[in-house]
Amino acid sequence: MEHYNSIRKPVVAGTFYPGRPADLKTQITDLLERAEDSLPKIDIRGRIFGLVVPHAGYIYSGQVAAHGYRLIRNSDIDTVIVVSPSHMELFPFASIFSGDAYETPLGTIAVDKDLAEKIASMNPLVKLSEKGHIQNHLPHREHALEVQLPFLQSVLKGFKIVPIVMGDQSWKICEALGDSLSSFITPPEVLVVASSDLSHFHSYEEAERLDKTFCALLEEMDPEAIFQAIHRSECEACGAGPVIAALIAGLRAGASQCQVLSSANSGDVSGDRSNVVGYTAAAIIGEEHPNTRKAGKKAEEPFRLTPEERRHLLAMARHVIQGDLGMPVGEFVPLPSPALDSKQGAFVTIRSQGQLRGCIGYIEAVKPLRDVVAEMARAAAFRDPRFPSLEEGELPSITIEISVLSPLSRIEGPAKIEIGRHGLVVEKGFNKGLLLPQVAVEYDWEIEEFLEHTCEKAALAPDAWKDPDTRIYAFSAVIFGEDEPPSG
Repeated sequence: MEHYNSIRKPVVAGTFYPGRPADLKTQITDLLERAEDSLPKIDIRGRIFGLVVPHAGYIYSGQVAAHGYRLIRNSDIDTVIVVSPSHMELFPFASIFSGDAYETPLGTIAVDKDLAEKIASMNPLVKLSEKGHIQNHLPHREHALEVQLPFLQSVLKGFKIVPIVMGDQSWKICEALGDSLSSFITPPEVLVVASSDLSHFHSYEEAERLDKTFCALLEEMDPEAIFQAIHRSECEACGAGPVIAALIAGLRAGASQCQVLSSANSGDVSGDRSNVVGYTAAAIIGEEHPNTRKAGKKAEEPFRLTPEERRHLLAMARHVIQGDLGMPVGEFVPLPSPALDSKQGAFVTIRSQGQLRGCIGYIEAVKPLRDVVAEMARAAAFRDPRFPSLEEGELPSITIEISVLSPLSRIEGPAKIEIGRHGLVVEKGFNKGLLLPQVAVEYDWEIEEFLEHTCEKAALAPDAWKDPDTRIYAFSAVIFGEDEPPSG
């Protein structure tokens, strides 16, 4: 038996869910079976990147949660990242449990220490800590993460967890956590679970109205819209931060859809409709296979942008950055263009006096190109964790470059790689790294050097590309920037 030095003991066993293992197993099995037998039953096609599930007592929200957990029953998931809000104390970061394990009446679940440390290294607003986890100094202790674990123990075998409690649900911390998680969500190996209830203590009718608003925004898969709606009191969710972080991570990792599976409120169980709490379960999903070309499929026509479309995207990127710096900007008139409305993966690179100043993007084609460029221009300028936020005084010295990515193509080795044409993605387990085509040219790398540096970007050994378990993808890109005149 493995020895753990620091274990987070259960604090709501016997209240939120049964404390006796046999009773707990029976209740969860019954909830899962009823979810399987319910009509209409929603089945998901595609890779599951994450789940949104409630965290009230099982008697109230357990049936809704079961609609989510039944989707991953007997899946080959190695690690589950569970993100919950903090109801009991505030702190200005997302806290990844620094201990060894969480315990429930069904046994002990080890923390994936390696993955936890990697996630914590991505952003200073995401830290290894006991905050939000070990709360012996408080009269009441956090339940929102713990209540997810018996469900996970009932549907999965041999998995580990990365438990995260958000002590602050500001946009800055939501985005920091979402960005930090995005590199490590690799279905089916790693899944994220966002723990949240919805509206609190309204009449049944008002709760239904608020919860329908939240669920509609959830299915639109727009994290910023959810954040704004919460702050305008158009809907409610005590775990909005975890949901927003999970959506950001899923979008960056290649998810393209969020589907609501079940919704209810406490009045449906208790019969008291005067003062209810709302619940929903949802799945964050992507295509059945990664965004790769399948063997034997006819190659698509290369993606092209006209000079006007290229100028428009560059001008929009600079306009977004100037606006976020508080500089006076006029209205930016969108250019009507099917190409700009098409879903594309893209990166925005900022250089200052020739040196890299920020570079962030989407690998997968999950949003319209114009939206991706605007979002990634903002992220590259102000949220690349490798650099401080761009300041107004730097603006005259920066240049902006945009790379629109082709679909990824799986390759078996260096023979198919062409320097100057191909960018690379290297993936092994939950490690993933990407380098754009122009990087190899800038540094005058040979093919094997390009592979080695891409491995290092993924936090792997330089020769990891030779490992049979390492997946290598190549892609091309339409690359254009302010420092060169656009050409057709």
